[in-house]
Amino acid sequence: MNILSDTNRPNKNRFATIGFFDGVHLGHRFLLNRLNEYAAQFGLESLVVSFADSPQRILSPNSDIKLLTTSSEKLEIFSELGLQNCLMLNFDHQLALKTSAEFLRDLRDRFCVRRLLMGYDHHFGSDKLSTFADYVVLGQTMGVEVDACSPFVSGEVTVSSSKIRDYLQQGDIENANRLLGADYTLTGFVASGSQIGRQIKFPTANLTLPAEKLVPRNGVYAVEVDVCGKAYKGMLNIGVRPTVAGNHQTVEVHILDFEGNIYGTPVTLRLKKRLRDERKFESLDELSRQLQYDREAIVSLYKSRF
Repeated sequence: MNILSDTNRPNKNRFATIGFFDGVHLGHRFLLNRLNEYAAQFGLESLVVSFADSPQRILSPNSDIKLLTTSSEKLEIFSELGLQNCLMLNFDHQLALKTSAEFLRDLRDRFCVRRLLMGYDHHFGSDKLSTFADYVVLGQTMGVEVDACSPFVSGEVTVSSSKIRDYLQQGDIENANRLLGADYTLTGFVASGSQIGRQIKFPTANLTLPAEKLVPRNGVYAVEVDVCGKAYKGMLNIGVRPTVAGNHQTVEVHILDFEGNIYGTPVTLRLKKRLRDERKFESLDELSRQLQYDREAIVSLYKSRF
């Protein structure tokens, strides 16, 4: 996939779509797959226009919205979906003030956009035109054809990033994954910890995550762990570790059948299922016994479902 910028914008006509695409969920994938199909049909290159940070963070500075996907995660998914080009913009106050006409003119003149595919509920520009028909008329004045994409519905639920955030905050990983069309992931670097897991024969890798990333509800999860180019079963704990008087949230994973020093190594967790709430145990021995039960449950889960 070609990453476009002011210094890298080959003169090729393009069919574009615009959006933040947080999570790149089933609805987004439906739109992006249509973009690829339509671009090929009209002999144009596909272009996804997105933003490095959430527009909501600029428009509502007091909001503390957490993201389903970081910029690097989105770029990886866009590439996997076969998109030919991506333009990742920095959403700042200057961009926020541009009208729909100014923004579309920039895309036409600077990045050769000749057609635009819009999601069913999408608006762009500070003037926020009222209807899809308004965008069609705007496009006609600029020589840009504007097409609409219908909403994607999974069961009786219209797929949205906000609905997926709700599921994750409830710990409902399976429904979140269903709407994402993929496993929810957490990627971070391994940092040193208290070594208590090692004392009870359940060593853990403590992950440092991007500050903007949404961390699901506290609890114990079955996960797949991607580390050093291989995949392993894993047992993830998100929480404050009440048994050892912890006082801040940590994200730590016990990797089954793995040994090695991975401090400073990037690790990706693919969340599969939430097993239970985090609990306070009376002793480390009691905690160790529960972790053994959790380990057996994860092994059984993988045998039966994954």
